[in-house]
Amino acid sequence: MTGTSIYPLALSGSVPCLRSDSLEEDFWASGQQLRGQLGEWGFMALELEGIGERVAKLQAAFTGACISRSPRLADFRYQSVPQMTRGGNHGYFPFASEVPRLANGVADPKEFLHVSGAMLEDLPPGSAGVLRAFPVLASEASAVFNDGFELALLFGELLRRLISARAPQFSLSRYSSILRLVRYRDMGDREVLAHEHSGIQMLGIQFPPSDAGLQYVLNDGTWTEPVLTSTDVVLCNIGRMLSSASGGRFRPSTHRVHRSPTPGYERYSTVLFVHPDHEERQWLVDRNGDPDYLDGTWGDFVGERVRGLGLQRELAD
Repeated sequence: MTGTSIYPLALSGSVPCLRSDSLEEDFWASGQQLRGQLGEWGFMALELEGIGERVAKLQAAFTGACISRSPRLADFRYQSVPQMTRGGNHGYFPFASEVPRLANGVADPKEFLHVSGAMLEDLPPGSAGVLRAFPVLASEASAVFNDGFELALLFGELLRRLISARAPQFSLSRYSSILRLVRYRDMGDREVLAHEHSGIQMLGIQFPPSDAGLQYVLNDGTWTEPVLTSTDVVLCNIGRMLSSASGGRFRPSTHRVHRSPTPGYERYSTVLFVHPDHEERQWLVDRNGDPDYLDGTWGDFVGERVRGLGLQRELAD
């Protein structure tokens, strides 16, 4: 960024490393270190053995789908399946279909595919059409989704214990969670790929992207860029849903995406948005650590905030 120093945050080799054959054991052995990260950074980080290679295969499969002419991803644009069901807003979102609040009316230079856990099981019927059309993408997406959701269950239980001994179970749902595959494309000299924002979800599992540029504001207000590309480092973001449910005990993990101008630039990002079952009632934990159940559902929470994302009207209608 012009005139601003963004310092890299090297993580590989310095954060907990989870082995695939001892995932839970390694995670809970690292609980104190993860809690310290949350207090210092506002997000958590670990290394998951082999995840970088698995995500690279998924990104390659998504690249193939993006450039395919028969079938075309455009045939599966997101309104072709029901929205705000237990499966959330899944499907393909065409290039420049999202105009964030801070973008002054200018769409982000990206296209993306949302693969929900419900979609992986073809719920509602027909929603998995895009996955049947791109079977390699479906296989790789399922593998990364499973990795991310297993991590989310562990992170969720750690965070629940930090909120209160009486905090409700998060009831994280595969059906309501969404794997987001994003392709940013060259827009001339544009430096901002995604403006400063925080996620809607309860938890976000950020996998290694194909290039640098993902920047986070730390708890002390400074900005840093975690080194994720070509690593096995995975981040856990706090979403606005969890910030609300925790009674403000956690702030949302605020981040943005920048780049240096490069002709023909492309960048691929993969993140799992993890939600409770959309049909369950919202809750928040008060100052005394007691839960207060609200009238709306978690689906209502998501729906209200999705409407504020800035999807272009001709696509949203």
